[in-house]
Amino acid sequence: MFFASLLFLGSIGLVAVVASIAFESVVATFLFPEATYVAGECVVMESQLGEKTLDGGAVRYQPEILVHVHTKNQDYYGWTYRRNATWYSDREAAQKIVDGFRPGWVYPCWYASYDPSTVILRRSTNFALWSILLVFASFATIGTIGMFYTMLLFGASAERRSALAKSAQKIELIGDLLPPSAYPNIPSADNLTNSPGVRLAYRLPIEVSPAWWLFATLSFSLIWCGMTAVFALGALADLERGEPNWLLMVLTVAAVGVGVWSIYHFLRQIALHTRIGPTYIEISNHPLLPGRDYKLHLSQAGRMHVKKLRVTLICEEEATFLHGTDVRTETAKVYDAEVANFRGLVIRPGAPFEELLHFQIPTSAMHSFKSSHNAVHWKLIVDLDAKGAGHQKRSFPIVVYPPVKLNS
Repeated sequence: MFFASLLFLGSIGLVAVVASIAFESVVATFLFPEATYVAGECVVMESQLGEKTLDGGAVRYQPEILVHVHTKNQDYYGWTYRRNATWYSDREAAQKIVDGFRPGWVYPCWYASYDPSTVILRRSTNFALWSILLVFASFATIGTIGMFYTMLLFGASAERRSALAKSAQKIELIGDLLPPSAYPNIPSADNLTNSPGVRLAYRLPIEVSPAWWLFATLSFSLIWCGMTAVFALGALADLERGEPNWLLMVLTVAAVGVGVWSIYHFLRQIALHTRIGPTYIEISNHPLLPGRDYKLHLSQAGRMHVKKLRVTLICEEEATFLHGTDVRTETAKVYDAEVANFRGLVIRPGAPFEELLHFQIPTSAMHSFKSSHNAVHWKLIVDLDAKGAGHQKRSFPIVVYPPVKLNS
């Protein structure tokens, strides 16, 4: 939650600063007015050197340039140089600046689009603006890195992190037991065997990680809140100029409501992700063969009261076909066997629920298959029903080979 707050504060702050400058809102004109000035041209009418004597007799000098600014709405004549008075102790340095502006010549200048009397001939480095942008950018960067790093490590045991760090040299991979590569329509199991397990040979990848849904909700929330900030600053800028855009204000109010809902939904997803925690399944062998027994190691982390935790082995057939001019895909479940069913579990932080399970691929099972129009998918499904977290389903794909004799 801390890193998520930093991310939202930094991202929305960056958008708000840029939008406030673009709309010349009261925030920008008060904090860093020169950033909102537009470039223009002015005619130098006269130049002189101003003097003042300080207490103690010291004399200070200031360049003073009389300029004429012509805009669509009005003409302005006034003395200027920088926005803030700049006094020099060196007369020659100040005189050199004055001599650089010749009467009758045209020079570049900057002024507020709504008030040409703010005209200046030299812009100052806006340290306040860069400091604010740096702070918000730092918040967004730290929040992004910290949040995703925390989410990735949440629920991962020290054993697991150690196993990943050791490149799994102690695990004897069983590549020499794989069938010959004579099955072009059987999905490859390479991506399912590239992660070593801690208890068993392989850790199965999850088909759709909850982190992707979390990332999607985060992206929508950030984009929508940034857009809402732009709408709000635009509506406020119109209101300050005495030209309120009521349609924009109504849309802004509606956008704020959706933005609040998106932030709530994102924070709820974080709460659910940390409450339920990751689900890990390790398997003793892969790919699988019909009629053989295999071991599973189930690990469910989090902090929750589990009403039901069910592990099932399923097989689905998928067909893609043309229906008129539409391409349709239909899926039918052809096999569904319960591997384990647990009820009334209490899972504490740092102490995940772990269980060693056994299952068998049916002797008459159809092997995994994939073509342009048909497919057969085997999966291990973990259904979880917990108090305050609702129903969650996580899928782990597996590959089943035809019942052939493996090479020794």
